[in-house]
Amino acid sequence: MMWRTAGVIALAIHSVAAWSADVCKDASSKALSQIDATYAPKIDLWIKVSKAMQDKGLDPRKYPVVMPDGSIEILDLLDVVDKLTKQRVEGYRRVSSAEGDCEKQIEPYQRILDIGTFFATGGLSLVLPQSMTHVDASQILSGHPLGGDKALIPQLREQLLNGFGIGGDVACAIRDPLRAARGQC
Repeated sequence: MMWRTAGVIALAIHSVAAWSADVCKDASSKALSQIDATYAPKIDLWIKVSKAMQDKGLDPRKYPVVMPDGSIEILDLLDVVDKLTKQRVEGYRRVSSAEGDCEKQIEPYQRILDIGTFFATGGLSLVLPQSMTHVDASQILSGHPLGGDKALIPQLREQLLNGFGIGGDVACAIRDPLRAARGQC
């Protein structure tokens, strides 16, 4: 019986693992967006300039740049595009690695919460939809004790606020009393 319970708990932990680390995924998504916002326009610009030079019969590997002292330096635009692309890929790699590290740091806390949820619900957490019973460690560790926006309690709160037509500063004060106390609503 004990081994069966341990197996069920292990299954619960494994099945809920995809839910954990929302904070890590959000940070990763923001970082990737920032990388794209930084590199994509530059890469596109230099590709367009290279293409325009080629269309006019000029060599994009010999783009003349006038320096502040009046001298002329030759810039290899294809090399610039290549270097920018490599920097972008390196940024993606670093973000992916950081996301993995972040998730590894949260994993022990998530396992504890998953086991606690299993016992607190009498095993119902395996039967009920995950959105009803899941407690995300990453949300708690990031200062959201009721869970993120997708958690059950915040969703119910929003449904009640909308149902009663409560908005503006009053809704802000209900959502985040500390923010309201600072006058930031």
